[in-house]
Amino acid sequence: MGFGSFISVAEDLELAGLLWLPEIGDEVSFRRQPETVSILVDPQGLTPGELRTQFMWLPSVEQLMFQFEARQAVLFHAGLELSESVFLYKTVIKSPVKQIETRAESLRNSLGIALRDLLISSSPNSIN
Repeated sequence: MGFGSFISVAEDLELAGLLWLPEIGDEVSFRRQPETVSILVDPQGLTPGELRTQFMWLPSVEQLMFQFEARQAVLFHAGLELSESVFLYKTVIKSPVKQIETRAESLRNSLGIALRDLLISSSPNSIN
């Protein structure tokens, strides 16, 4: 499985309001060539804002979990859903705002989609 589908999840997370505070070791993709994925090793003197302009953050599973914790959301379930016709990862998040359930082809994608949904449901402009 490539990074393509997670790059689209990362774009959605950014649009939903997830702010990246760049750190050495973060996985990123170049905005001009999203398929080019690398690890941030040397910020080359760029400010956090300049880094956000040039790169898109691809949060790891651990970083996604930290974002849930920061929003008082609890990972209730994360696992493989397997049947004759389905092979997906299911995530259930419980937050003070609502319960969110997602399914995707990888655990990282499922968690990312759940975080996106949590960000959207928590925004002041969202309709619940």
